[in-house]
Amino acid sequence: MLSCTGSQPVDAPHPRIVVLSPELAEIICVLGAEEHITGIVLECDYPNELHEKNSVGSFSSPSIEKIAALEPDAVLCTGMEQEILSHQLDKLGMEVFRFFPSSLTSLYETIVSVGELLHHNQEADSLVQYMQQKIEKISKLTNKPSVYIEIYNKPLMSASSGSFVGDLLRATGLENIFPELPREYCAVSSENIVKLDPDIIIITYPNATKKDITSRLGWQTISAVKTNNIYTTEDIDPDLLLRAGPRVVQGIQKLSELSKQNE
Repeated sequence: MLSCTGSQPVDAPHPRIVVLSPELAEIICVLGAEEHITGIVLECDYPNELHEKNSVGSFSSPSIEKIAALEPDAVLCTGMEQEILSHQLDKLGMEVFRFFPSSLTSLYETIVSVGELLHHNQEADSLVQYMQQKIEKISKLTNKPSVYIEIYNKPLMSASSGSFVGDLLRATGLENIFPELPREYCAVSSENIVKLDPDIIIITYPNATKKDITSRLGWQTISAVKTNNIYTTEDIDPDLLLRAGPRVVQGIQKLSELSKQNE
């Protein structure tokens, strides 16, 4: 959902914005407003036109000095680990807008809000309608296979159904084995995963192989391991699932295709 320190669109004829979130940068580019971006974090690597923008550091530790040097009219950031930074920017008198979508619905709201901020309202409305129509047409899984999605492995971390990733699983017709967790993205135990016996396993971080998963102690009894229904970053680009941006349409489509192979 959107929360922000400013409530009105930036009024400068050509607003200069620094974007600290790769998904927000993608949204801005799809809206055709990339000319307003004067600074980004290193993780803003898609689309290619972002490569020419000034870098202000990494997602987790952007430089306040570099942000200030660009003299932005507004800074767009996300929640979680960027919360402290956003408050620091507030104190420096910068106009800060925070967006942290936790569902498809709140992603649509974010797109509309970014469109209003940059005076690209019509483009934002059209993008939301396009995404909704495309997702509605994606064939949903009828047998609702259970899925374990692994966000990280040291420690094992998964996503609850209340998270953005969890909402994508729901939209595909998959049953998350962890519908509820203490936090949206949270550590889970190997023993519990084995007990819950997912039909499908999805790994979203790089350099993990199917062999790494199948060789884990006790995991040989899991249905997904027995049927080889394990998908790594070789099978699906994790950015299509983890980044709350327009490409989630492709992510849901890919999830549906992979899962249907084993119906």
